[in-house]
Amino acid sequence: MRTMGTTLKRNWIMAAMFGLLVACGGGGGGDRAAGVEPGPPGGGQPPITPPPVVPDPSPAPYAEQTVLLATITDVRLNDNNQAIVQFQLTNDGGTAITDLEAGNVRFVISKLQASPLGNLTGNWQSYINQIETAGSVGPGVEDKLQATYEREEANFVNNGDGTYQYTFATDISNLPGDVIAQAETEGLDLSYQPARTHRVSMQFDGAPGKANPYYDWVPATGATSGIFTMDIAATANCNNCHDPLAIHGGGRREIQYCVACHNAGSTDANSGNSVDMKVMIHKIHRGASLPSVQAGGEYAIWGFRDSKHDYSALHYPQDIRNCVNCHAGTGTGAGRDDLVLTAQGDNWAEYASPAACGSCHDSAGAQGHINNQEATDCASCHSEGGFAGSIAASHVNLIAEASKSFMAEITDVRNTMPGENPQVTFRIRNPLTNEDYDIKNDPLFAPFSVRIGVAWNTTDYSNTGNGGDNASNAQSDAILASTANGDGTYTVTMPVAIPDGSLAPGIAASGSGAATIEGHPAADVDGDGEADNIPLTNVHAFFSIDEPDGSAVPRRTSVELASCNSCHSSLSLHGDNRTDDIDGCVTCHNPRNTDKRVREIANDPPTDGKDEESIDFKTMIHGIHAAAMRENPLEIVGFRGFSTHRYTQEQVHYPGDLANCTACHTASGYTLPLANGVLGTSIDTGDDRADPTDDVVVTPASAACSSCHDNNVAKSHMESNGGSFSTTQSAIDSGEVVEECAVCHAQGRSADVSAVHSPR
Repeated sequence: MRTMGTTLKRNWIMAAMFGLLVACGGGGGGDRAAGVEPGPPGGGQPPITPPPVVPDPSPAPYAEQTVLLATITDVRLNDNNQAIVQFQLTNDGGTAITDLEAGNVRFVISKLQASPLGNLTGNWQSYINQIETAGSVGPGVEDKLQATYEREEANFVNNGDGTYQYTFATDISNLPGDVIAQAETEGLDLSYQPARTHRVSMQFDGAPGKANPYYDWVPATGATSGIFTMDIAATANCNNCHDPLAIHGGGRREIQYCVACHNAGSTDANSGNSVDMKVMIHKIHRGASLPSVQAGGEYAIWGFRDSKHDYSALHYPQDIRNCVNCHAGTGTGAGRDDLVLTAQGDNWAEYASPAACGSCHDSAGAQGHINNQEATDCASCHSEGGFAGSIAASHVNLIAEASKSFMAEITDVRNTMPGENPQVTFRIRNPLTNEDYDIKNDPLFAPFSVRIGVAWNTTDYSNTGNGGDNASNAQSDAILASTANGDGTYTVTMPVAIPDGSLAPGIAASGSGAATIEGHPAADVDGDGEADNIPLTNVHAFFSIDEPDGSAVPRRTSVELASCNSCHSSLSLHGDNRTDDIDGCVTCHNPRNTDKRVREIANDPPTDGKDEESIDFKTMIHGIHAAAMRENPLEIVGFRGFSTHRYTQEQVHYPGDLANCTACHTASGYTLPLANGVLGTSIDTGDDRADPTDDVVVTPASAACSSCHDNNVAKSHMESNGGSFSTTQSAIDSGEVVEECAVCHAQGRSADVSAVHSPR
């Protein structure tokens, strides 16, 4: 067969020869007669431009594609009520993928059944099912129906141009008798209902790229628009945490595909638990907080090849009542630019159902109440004006709502030169009314409920000379130590001067510093008679210590709070004292601070064999989130030795891609080389905890990288390239110890960190 390239080449040669003949004029005496002015070349004709040579498109081997763009273009039923699916497949460059094989694609088909709750609700029901036998593993005792997929090689057609056809083997009007019989025992309706919305969806395997296209239509009319469908949760909302949602080996990534199988007609026979999306996902996310688990039970699902997935220890990283973070519509998601709103995203707040509500509220008492109600009865109480109030109102986090009435502001920081005691002026007001609080007399504020801090310096905090035995910021009570200024502001004169080197350990502060406000007012928010801590969003202000021009230099920005809160919703820790201010966190969680003084008095001593553990932000946060990949779980002793936090794989379930540093960091916040002045991380604070000169430190890049890559092979690699796990800051500063990590791992180099640690 002659190719396009061959044909174009032939045409170009013919055109060129023709041009040459015309240019010769057909005779032997030049291109014009004497006295005739020259005209256009080619004997008065416009020049002939050869057509461009269009190369054959490069092949796009399916197995190599990192992006699959798949579209189902049509679905119809044949005379045997078997769905015929037409679809096309390209890569992200638009090049057709022509070598897809039947073994790399799966198909599911479902119908959207009506719900007694109303015409804006419904449940998908798969037509293709298998019967799972109970008894081999787990506590389940009854066989159950479970949705599945099909792929019949004989029914798969490759058209050779990037388009394909698949004909389902399943006649959806004549399902296997044993499946129908099992469905009847479970009260399921698998009948073909052509007037209802149907969905065909697909999964691709065998390539790094993934896709789950779907196609909704009504078989009775063929309509694809103006039909009722269900769109409860957006995949993009899931991926605020999951980065990306990739289940069952990574090939199932879209909610619209998940719900085609994970519906009310599917159950895990081994556990007896439903795998209906609205039940299973709620239970997984509540995990360790499920009332049934707290009462001594477990929540587990047995999956592929009878593997057990136990979610009884899973801790959701935010308040479980933030329903809107997963499913949001125009009503519940109003004003949330970070969420994708869906057509039925408000259903969670409008339609109470035994399945959805009972998935979280699974205590014996709640189940007794739920199981004694018809689904249609729930709204009589759980609605606006009903006895129990609206569903949305029941899921309001009252403490989070109360915190909206408090806003702190640092209006001035002065007396900040070495040897001076800083004076921090601040106010706390109600942004809803714009009124200042009288923190001296208002019962919402009590001694030690709000504190002012000062830290130095912003190149990398160490707080050397803070007058304490650790490297935390210097603090003062904002209630007892402040003076009212008569205009709604208060001033605190800090009890610790900015070090000038005259006091031990003889090291003066320089550069810039930061002032912080942290804490919480308190009130009985939920009406239980007990005072509740109300998180006060922390704030900070930078100030000059001895900058040449007197202008403060802020600390580098490596992480954005919004990135943290895409998963955490609100980052509030230490008894709700430290809330939503990364710049405040790092004033204490700095390279010189460890848990030594509380580890020595720990009620539950760590088992890691260490005398102290760094609480440097760049090592601690990595170590917590990377629990699943670390060889040695991070253990940190908390407040006054009362608690020991063990960040094991069983306790921490990071839902994202650990290789994607940009999930937390700014675009340049994790690349090499590190910013100038970043300190080594202390792992042994020596005989004098107040003096950093006797500290044993880890070089800064090695400290950050080894907080995830903590095995001996990785550490050996770092050491062979200049890193050290036992050196001093003076050796780093003098150039005696030099990390060479950037030679290979800097941007544009052979093992660029930004290329290795990038989104999938």
